[in-house]
Amino acid sequence: MDSRTREVIRHGNSLFTKKRNLDSLWQEIAENFYPERADFTSVRYQGEEFSDHLYSSYPSVARRELANLVASSLRPRNDKWFSLHLQNEEMDNNDNVRSYLEYVQNMQWRAMYDAGAGFVRATKQADHDFVSFGNAVIKFGPNVNGTGLLFRNYHLRDCAWSENAEGKIDMLFRKWKPTARQLKEFFGDKVSKETARLAEKEPDKEVQCWHCVLPSRFYQYKSKMGRETPFVSLYIECEGETVLEEAGLNYFCYVVPRWHTISGSCYAVSMATALILPDGRTMQVMTRTIREAGEKYTDPPMIAVGDAIRGDIALYAGGVTIADHEYDERLGEVLRPVTQNQRGMPIGFEIASALKDDIRSGFFLDKIQFPETGTEMTAYEVRNRLREHIRTASPIFEPIEQDYNDPLCEGVFQVMQDFGAFPVEQMPEELSGQEVRFQFRSPMAEMAEQQDAEIFLDVRDRILMPSAQIDQAQISQVNWDAATRDAMRAAGFKAKWFNPIEAMEEKRQALAQAAQIEAQIQTADAAGSAMQNAAAGAAAVEGSQQ
Repeated sequence: MDSRTREVIRHGNSLFTKKRNLDSLWQEIAENFYPERADFTSVRYQGEEFSDHLYSSYPSVARRELANLVASSLRPRNDKWFSLHLQNEEMDNNDNVRSYLEYVQNMQWRAMYDAGAGFVRATKQADHDFVSFGNAVIKFGPNVNGTGLLFRNYHLRDCAWSENAEGKIDMLFRKWKPTARQLKEFFGDKVSKETARLAEKEPDKEVQCWHCVLPSRFYQYKSKMGRETPFVSLYIECEGETVLEEAGLNYFCYVVPRWHTISGSCYAVSMATALILPDGRTMQVMTRTIREAGEKYTDPPMIAVGDAIRGDIALYAGGVTIADHEYDERLGEVLRPVTQNQRGMPIGFEIASALKDDIRSGFFLDKIQFPETGTEMTAYEVRNRLREHIRTASPIFEPIEQDYNDPLCEGVFQVMQDFGAFPVEQMPEELSGQEVRFQFRSPMAEMAEQQDAEIFLDVRDRILMPSAQIDQAQISQVNWDAATRDAMRAAGFKAKWFNPIEAMEEKRQALAQAAQIEAQIQTADAAGSAMQNAAAGAAAVEGSQQ
């Protein structure tokens, strides 16, 4: 191991050391909201019950509901939730360019949702990490055989990262514990002698390894061909101090979605659990108190006269408790329940209900439900209500689209482009040297686009057409070609469904020519009728003179 690798390990150890207190906080959050993931600072064994310390499941249910809504709202499986566009908007609207971009985005969508890629599983796991802790880690890239993509989600406990001067994560360290057999199969003779021995004697024993992705300038990396790449990927076996692999990367192969970042820290916080952690703790205590009180009221503790009871007290169905026949019950019942006051129960239920509402609000579940629109509401009222809902929900979903979906889609696009997956020979010449960007479909985006289509119909029917009845020149205020196409796109009309704009112009000219010919025919017919009428009139006059 050379000095460069030792410096990388030293830097990684420093990052993990600084992160210890954060792991403790995440452990506390997980125990209250995500008990399945509560193994940041403790060891969990297979089959161990992970929620036996909880008295209420609602905090975990609320977290689950929000995490599921992230996927269903921003990555709906039955809809192509991303689209490819150009930075040049004028060229982006070109029908030929749009058709090719839609073809490319469909290729990428199929590759991401291939059964072997594991995209759905990795993002589902990352969504729950993101909602619970405000951070998540997803690795993407080609699979081992290079036949498709592979997505994996990793435990935040095993990852540490740092930012560059621009606030972007460009360095990530991940602890990895493969078995000796797995390491031997993956890296062959590059493993240390000790790992090679374990692969034969104890193949299932775990080996401590690291995967590090960092800027090439930090590691001073150059490929064997002398080619420089932006990043370098290192697989390191810690115990044997062996570099298993170093390879250049044109992209940062990890996506680290961060919800709410604070200046001075490269780790984000969850906008949900960061505020309602006290409510989650209090709700467990309150639920435990109410349940104990209810159990005492239903099966109350008993007071017994010691000398009058012979044998055990049988407080079960069909049980018999034997009392001394000489005991005088005028002194009091030989066995009676402890007197209890139930007046505190309603207050306990009110507190628990208030805590539940606070947790629901903390997870934004009252903000992201679609508003109700009555049948008696006007289109204007419905549009305003939907616009208000968009303003309320956008602060929740915009960071997810920007820091989660966008780098993930751009990274996958880079991988597929590097592997030559896109048909370059079919690419229009206009696309050469153009920068692409992704747009994402979501309920909020769809509502905003639908509003554009509705505005077009509303203005046309309520304003323009009535005005045209007074002054027909008002029709010329609108570029009908552009307005109609934009409204159709907003309604979800695909580019390949459009005819070329030239075909529409040809059709318009043909209709104009047909209308002109029809007008000429009508003029000729009218002239012929006039001549016939004139001739008939002249004949009638001549006959009357005779």
